[in-house]
Amino acid sequence: MSFDSTKETVSTAAPKAQESSKSSTSVMTEKQREEEEWESINVLLMTHGLKPLSLVKRTDMKDLIIFDKQSSQRMRENLKTLMEETSRQQNMIRELIETNTQLKNELQLEQSRAADQEQRANDLEQIMESVKSKIGEMEDESLNRVCQQQNKIGELQKEHKALQAKCQHYKKKRMEQQETIASLQKDIYRLTKEEEERIVTQNRVFSYLCKRVPHTILDRQ
Repeated sequence: MSFDSTKETVSTAAPKAQESSKSSTSVMTEKQREEEEWESINVLLMTHGLKPLSLVKRTDMKDLIIFDKQSSQRMRENLKTLMEETSRQQNMIRELIETNTQLKNELQLEQSRAADQEQRANDLEQIMESVKSKIGEMEDESLNRVCQQQNKIGELQKEHKALQAKCQHYKKKRMEQQETIASLQKDIYRLTKEEEERIVTQNRVFSYLCKRVPHTILDRQ
């Protein structure tokens, strides 16, 4: 073998060794990254109350990550727990969906009832406003009627006072007339007595004269 061929062999073997070293470094880096990810998963497992997993670190298995028997059992238990928890959460989600649907239906029913109540309240408010307006009109009519009655009462009171004044006037006038009649009756009675006395006196005088005068004279007369 010549020096050139030896040199060529060495130069060819060197890149292969470098490629093998790079490949080994890449595999180790990827394995370390995966181990770190499993460590992160362990943190999450413990955060949720699950047991962590233990990695079997073997340098002779560069492309594999191996768990021990206990970790394998824990993984099964964790998966079972996760499946049960997932099933429980799905049931809970389904129940929540059903409950939400029921609540939505009840909410729609309550909203419909509230709308009906609001409409009824509006109708009652309109009726109340109409009643208030009618009451206002009736109060105005009653007030006008009371004013008219008060005016009528005032007029009647004035008329009553006027009638009382007239009545008093006529009573006074009647009393004056009665006094005048009584005075006239007294005068008539007095004059009648005087006339009767005068007639009696005349008769006496005439009788006396008749007795003293002769009958012939009387006959002549």
